[in-house]
Amino acid sequence: MPTSFDPRMSAPLDPIFLDAVYESLINRTPAGELGPGLATEWEFSDDNKVLTFTLRDGVRFHDGEKYDAEAAKASIEAFKKGGTLVGQFAILDKVEVTGPLELKLTFKEPAGYMLNVLAGEAGIAVSPKALDAPDLGTKPVGTGPFTLTALQEGKAGFKKFDGYWNVQAVGIGGMEMIVFNDEPTRLRAVKSGQVDGSSISGKQIKEAEAAGLSIVSGPNTRFMGLLLNTKVKALSNPKVREALLYAIDREAINNGLEAGTCVPTVQPFPQSHWAATPDLKDAKPYYDVAKAKQLLAEAGYPNGFDMEIASGTTTSFQAMAQVLQAQLKQVGINASVQVFEFQQMINARRTGKFTSVVSGIQAGRPDPSQFIADFYLPGGPYNSGGYELPGGKELLAKARASADETERGAAMQEAFNTVIKDGPPVIPICNLTYVAAFRKGVTGWQVPVVGDYDFTSVRVAD
Repeated sequence: MPTSFDPRMSAPLDPIFLDAVYESLINRTPAGELGPGLATEWEFSDDNKVLTFTLRDGVRFHDGEKYDAEAAKASIEAFKKGGTLVGQFAILDKVEVTGPLELKLTFKEPAGYMLNVLAGEAGIAVSPKALDAPDLGTKPVGTGPFTLTALQEGKAGFKKFDGYWNVQAVGIGGMEMIVFNDEPTRLRAVKSGQVDGSSISGKQIKEAEAAGLSIVSGPNTRFMGLLLNTKVKALSNPKVREALLYAIDREAINNGLEAGTCVPTVQPFPQSHWAATPDLKDAKPYYDVAKAKQLLAEAGYPNGFDMEIASGTTTSFQAMAQVLQAQLKQVGINASVQVFEFQQMINARRTGKFTSVVSGIQAGRPDPSQFIADFYLPGGPYNSGGYELPGGKELLAKARASADETERGAAMQEAFNTVIKDGPPVIPICNLTYVAAFRKGVTGWQVPVVGDYDFTSVRVAD
C-alpha cells in the first residue's frame, strides 16, 4: 500500500497508487513523453526563469470543487511548505494567479528541468478543501479518473469517477490493487485468475508464457544498485567504494539471477537515455577481482572488512543480496544480510540507519537531474552519509537550466564520469527491464518507463 495518499508524504513506490486518483499540471505518459495534463499549454521566458501555464477548463475535483488557478496555487504552496516535496520546490520564488485559468511560476534561477518535476507528484492538484484535512493520507481528493473507495492492509479499491473531465477515455469501471510481498505468489495469483495482471520478474517470463499469459516488457529508468552509507568508516573511503564497484560480477547476476532482463551497468541510466554517458557504455571492464583487492589494500583493508547488506522481503531482492554477499567474499569482504520489511526499509534509507541497501532505484523521477541532488550532494534524502560529488553543485545547475535534453545531457554525463572515479556512493548493478504478465482479454497496459501509469487505457474483455 502507499505510504500515504497525501503527495507531501509519498515514497518512491507510491505513484502507481497516486496516478489513479490524481493528475499533474503536465502529463507524462508511461513512455515518458510530456503532454497536456491539467495544463493545456505552457511557456518559459527566454531566461527559463518564468513559466506560465494555461489551465484546462471544466475540471472538477472528486468533491465537486472547481479546478482553477487558485486551486493549483494552493497545492503548490502547500507542497513547498512541508513534506517530501519541499526540495523539489527549493528553486521556486513565487506563484501567481494571473487569470482564472492562468498560473505563473517564477524561479530563482533558470529551471528548464521543472517541466519534468511538475509532471510528477509536485504538479499534483489536491482539492483546496482537502489540503489541510488530517485524513488526506487515506482519503485522497484529486481530479483523477478514479476515486478511492476502499483501503485496507494490502488492498485498495477504486471506482471510475463519473465527473472526470475525460471520462469517455476510461475503459474500466473500477479496479482493485492487491499487494503481494513475493513474486511467486504474484504470478500464481494471475495464473489462477485471482488478479488480472501483475508485474513479475524476468526469470518468471517462461512460466507465465507457458500458462498462456501475455507479457508486456520494456526498458525503463529503474536500476538495481547497492546504496552505501558513507558515514560508515570503511565506506567513507573512496578506494573502498571503488573496490565494491569492481567486485561485482554483473554478467553473472544478469544471466544467473535475472534471466537476461537486467542489463549490466555502472551508471544509473540505460544507454538509450539522453542522460547516459557513452564513456561508460561497457560495464565489463568494471569487474576485476584483482583490482578490487588492490584498491582495498591501498585503502588500508588488505584483509577486507565486515559489513551488512540490507534487503527488502521480496524474493528477488533477497536473492540479489545473497549473490552480492558471495561475490564480495571473493575480495575479502565479509557481508551479512539483513531483511527489512517495507516500511523498515523506507525508514532506514531516510534516516541513515543502515550500512548498505540493495535497492531498486527509479533514476528518472521526477527528473533525471534529481538523481544527482538525491544521491550525490549533501542534504539529499538518500545521501545519509553526506557524500559530495566534486563539482556536483555546478553540474547540477547546468543540468537543470535548460529544457533541451542535448544541453542537459552534457552535464549529466560529466557527473557520471566524475563519480565513477570518486567511488560512487550508490553502486549500479544492472538496468532493470520492466516485465508484467496479464491474463487473456486484458489489453492496453503500457510499460511505465519513468514510473508513470495510465489506467485509462486498460481494457478488460468480458
